[in-house]
Amino acid sequence: MSPVTRPPHRAHLARGTALVAAALLVLTGCTAAEEPAAEPSVTEPAPTTAAPEPEATREVPDVPVRRADLGSVERREVVPPATVAVPALDIALPVDPVGVEDDGQMEIPPHAERAGWYRYGAAPGQGAGTSVIAAHVDSIVSAGVGPFARLRDLDPGDVVTVELEDGTDLRYVVQDVVTIAKPEITWDDVFVRDGGERLVLVTCGGRFRQEARSYTDNVIVTAVPQDAATDDGDESDLDGA
Repeated sequence: MSPVTRPPHRAHLARGTALVAAALLVLTGCTAAEEPAAEPSVTEPAPTTAAPEPEATREVPDVPVRRADLGSVERREVVPPATVAVPALDIALPVDPVGVEDDGQMEIPPHAERAGWYRYGAAPGQGAGTSVIAAHVDSIVSAGVGPFARLRDLDPGDVVTVELEDGTDLRYVVQDVVTIAKPEITWDDVFVRDGGERLVLVTCGGRFRQEARSYTDNVIVTAVPQDAATDDGDESDLDGA
């Protein structure tokens, strides 16, 4: 597994011309505030350009990165997501495009009140592949628990909305909400850029291990576009048993 291009925050990326690195992002370390909650972990493709550096510092989770040949994937023009919301749980966060840290971790905004969308993967509304949006469950910078701590309370059928930077509103319907021990997650099935369009929200969950500054589990929410919600075969296949 090798890192990819330089994203916001310490970034160091492997450059490829026809290859785009597929980053398997598994956030194994989460910065907790006073009382730990649940934080994210993810996997995704990687970049070929540099990004700005954030101002605040925090501990970032580990993210093994793996390269994949994505040259054959045809992509529509990407319009980045601006916000993600879950009306049923009063969750609403601004979304920042993010990449991969120099140590191979998926970059996540330091504030638990902001989410990160992996910009080198699929994008919401692109029509194919899985868009991954992750946020810290809590953070020292935020000094408390963030909105994504409530993801575990979602139910299948709940609606997730994403507003793109051009003002387009997208609606997704939750298919699955799972809490999985990090070592058991198969991220290959999440960070894909082909197949049916999916939206995956990720944060950390389970027990906080003080010595490792990491949570034991991930909370993973899988949703599909509203017009595809009644289709069969949209299960997430996230645990690698």
